[in-house]
Amino acid sequence: MRRVIFRADGNANTGLGHLYRLFALYEIYKDLYEVVFVTRANSTLEVIPDHYNKKIIPQEIEVLEEPNWLNNEFSSRNDVIIADGYQFVSSYQKKIKELGFYLLYIDDLAKEKMFADIVINHSPFVSKVDFNYKSETKLALGTKYAVLRPSFLNEAQDKRYIEKIDKAFVCFGGADSLNLSLTAVKSLLSFTEFNEIHIVLGGAYKHTEIFELNRKYPDKLFLHKNLSEANLLKVMKQCNFAIAPASTICYELCCVKMPILSGYFVDNQELIYKGFSRENAIFKGGDFNGFSCKDFSTLIKEILAIENYEPYLTNQSRLFDSQIKSRFLKLI
Repeated sequence: MRRVIFRADGNANTGLGHLYRLFALYEIYKDLYEVVFVTRANSTLEVIPDHYNKKIIPQEIEVLEEPNWLNNEFSSRNDVIIADGYQFVSSYQKKIKELGFYLLYIDDLAKEKMFADIVINHSPFVSKVDFNYKSETKLALGTKYAVLRPSFLNEAQDKRYIEKIDKAFVCFGGADSLNLSLTAVKSLLSFTEFNEIHIVLGGAYKHTEIFELNRKYPDKLFLHKNLSEANLLKVMKQCNFAIAPASTICYELCCVKMPILSGYFVDNQELIYKGFSRENAIFKGGDFNGFSCKDFSTLIKEILAIENYEPYLTNQSRLFDSQIKSRFLKLI
């Protein structure tokens, strides 16, 4: 049996998105293969589920030395590496291949020359012409290869109807370095239409003001942190409007289906944002850098004025089919 090695890092500086995406694939492959999750010592280790088979790369091992370390720890002729992170550049991929590993690379930027056996980019915006890759490299592109946890893949098959908006969901990832959660929540509080605001904070969130706001509005604001997959889905289903960046959380919200105000604040979200915008699956927030309460309020007011949200929910439904899990299994 082949062993599948999942390789990603995440902390308050880099965010946790790469970790969470590989959690999704870990769940897909764990029943058919021996699996191990490999991360560096400076990752936020507490977000990795306790039951995962983990191996920690010592801090003194530099990224350029990492392929040799992996080769010493694992059997390159039999093992598959699934890597997610911007440090896995062309030279890293090339070295992994020279050592004999089978490599899947999860990409967001379509910038590096790809040496991996398979490159996955789940943005609805990209196509083969966006990539520089070897002739033997296979490209797995678009939402047919959406990197989503099993419960969200299941949820994507269900219909949902939303007639009014009164319960908001806010999440800006594991670290939320710009504290956009606070800005969005302050804006939502200015609208009487919202009687519940659910804020999901990541394991690397370090700001404090939102907790003071929660104490001020205990009957309206509900804070959640480090939610399990099942509990995150449960909170999403309680809500009928969301504010979130164009990252994995936006894919998950589209599976649940609701009006979503989305944008981007780091490079790896921009292609996803363009794809969801082109599909008319989100309300367009654009570049969230420097966004103020007033900016959020202007867009929220426009969304509340819309009489029929059904076209957006229909477009979200079209993004995902029931074959995503089986496609990932067939890749290796």
